[in-house]
Amino acid sequence: MTEKRFHPFAVLHLLRKTILVYLLPLVQVLFARNWAALWAALVQDLVLFALLSAACWAVLRVSGWQMDAHGNLLVRWRLGIRLDRTLRADMLAALTIDRPVVYRLAGASRLTLYPAGQKKPLTLIVARDDARELADRLLPPLAALDPDAAPAAFYAANLLLYAASLVVSFPVLRDGLNGLRGRPSAETMPALAAVAALLQAVTALLTANSYRTTEGLSILTGVAALGLFLALLGSRVMLAAVKGGYELVTNGVEHQGAFRARDKDLLRALARDLEQKDPWVLLSRPRTADEGFVAQSLDERAGERRAQKNGYILLGVALLSALLCLVVGRDVKLAAAALTAVLCMGAPLSSTLIAGMAALRLQRAAGAVGAVVPGWAAIQELGGIDTLQVDAEDLFAADSVVLEDIRIFKGGRIDRAILYAASVLNQSGGTLQGLFRQIIEDRTDILFPVKDLEIHRGLGFAAWCDNNHIQIGTRRFLEQEGVALPDEDYENQHSKNGELQILYLAVSGNVHAMFVIRYVGGRNIARSLAALQQENIRLLVTSLDPSLTAKHITEAYRLPEGMVTLLDQEQCAALEAAPAEDAPCCMYHQKGFASLTGGLRAADKAQNAETTATTVQMVSVLFSVAIAVLLTSARSIWQLPVTYVLMYQAAWSALSIAVCALKHHN
Repeated sequence: MTEKRFHPFAVLHLLRKTILVYLLPLVQVLFARNWAALWAALVQDLVLFALLSAACWAVLRVSGWQMDAHGNLLVRWRLGIRLDRTLRADMLAALTIDRPVVYRLAGASRLTLYPAGQKKPLTLIVARDDARELADRLLPPLAALDPDAAPAAFYAANLLLYAASLVVSFPVLRDGLNGLRGRPSAETMPALAAVAALLQAVTALLTANSYRTTEGLSILTGVAALGLFLALLGSRVMLAAVKGGYELVTNGVEHQGAFRARDKDLLRALARDLEQKDPWVLLSRPRTADEGFVAQSLDERAGERRAQKNGYILLGVALLSALLCLVVGRDVKLAAAALTAVLCMGAPLSSTLIAGMAALRLQRAAGAVGAVVPGWAAIQELGGIDTLQVDAEDLFAADSVVLEDIRIFKGGRIDRAILYAASVLNQSGGTLQGLFRQIIEDRTDILFPVKDLEIHRGLGFAAWCDNNHIQIGTRRFLEQEGVALPDEDYENQHSKNGELQILYLAVSGNVHAMFVIRYVGGRNIARSLAALQQENIRLLVTSLDPSLTAKHITEAYRLPEGMVTLLDQEQCAALEAAPAEDAPCCMYHQKGFASLTGGLRAADKAQNAETTATTVQMVSVLFSVAIAVLLTSARSIWQLPVTYVLMYQAAWSALSIAVCALKHHN
């Protein structure tokens, strides 16, 4: 064999310390800012660099390596002195090939040889191709695993490794096969491909010599194992999403449980003023996660039902293809290869992974607003909701109610008016509570004790306070109570013809003050309501505030007429008296409108994402079936290379994942 040269980096590797010694004075002069000395050092180093370059060139010209016919490595190295070394291949215990970044850029490799029984290794810096050639000649592949030299051993090793992957992925295999006759499972098609690949591996081992010599036959166990691994990964992602949701619900923060109202009497009462007489109403009540949360989260998904049907179709086509190969070709090897090829090509690699990703994205999106949607059935339930019951406090925070003016009547005092109103409203609750607490700067210690509080929903409140009978509410309420009020022109003048809300305060039967109030929509609430408007979801609003009407809500948030219905006292009473629903919650959310609507939006995106992605997967299966039919008719289905199957699956998986991600972001 012709002697070959070392890579130039070989000399640099030996002289690296010397070069640093030469550069050190230059660095010292540079930091000292002695420019004259710097120039002298530069000239000196240039001369030394030229001398070193010439020496390196000379060393590389007289040094080299070669392999003789007996497999001995002869290294000839001249560095002032003769440093030759001979290494027999049978003396070599191991070798390594390193390619640091600098070496990679220069096309070099560092080959380190470890002779048996010697502590000092032999390091060679050679070209990349030379390093690979040396490694192959010094440590050739084990003949026992060479498919051409020993096909039986090769196929036995393949079967052994594949069996190990089946053991690791046994839960996926079990659930997938059970999905054929029981509960649908996304693992069904990967499991079928895995069983077919096992049959092919056994067939290859039993017919090793003829299998290896048959043109075009390949082993698809790697593709099947990859499908099992991704299915296992998808199930782990799904469990991570469920775990995250459960931890969020049980983190000690109070949650509301949202569920669809099914009580017919309640729905009849709520739908009295609605055009639709059979609404899907979503109610919220204080609820904690029960033992069924995990089972509900892992409930059957729509994509799994599709996967089961597609699995039947794919299995049928695969069996027909294998039968045709067995009848026409009269060869078990071809039949097993055809069966495996159809199933491995048709079983989407991302079938389970898509479901896990959708669940994880849903958990993160809903969790960001303090909501949790447990499972696909809950998503579908939320998808049919067209009416949402909320409280006025969810729509108007304390800073969303503004006191525009106060009018005091004969004998009244403004400080007493504010204290009386704040005392009663602090006990009654509602949006006005926050307004008056802001006015008194949360100094509840100055409020009067309140006794015998009466709540007249939609009208006003009455109570005893400071030994006085206090009444606060609308004009209609106080007139019913026999309180003399100013004329309506006076009221319209201050309310700007109904644009502002009027709230009267009476003390011991005499009008004391008039509060002029404005409701201002919050920006975040407005965005949530705009999203509900796009989905044509109506609002049923419960409120204790006597001055608030549906018109005020629609004007504050610029909503279309008919989207908001303010429930009256009778409807609120029916809502409070309705029995608690035993059905599982569709959603757990923190108190507040943003958490409720945020969970709804997250569920809607998750449903669209998974539905679209599973549709893409269904199309891929049907497309694979069509290709399988064509290749079977052409008698070439068993000749599908592993790379082609992987590229085909990667393209469809990338498309499914991309569609799922885009739907979540839209």
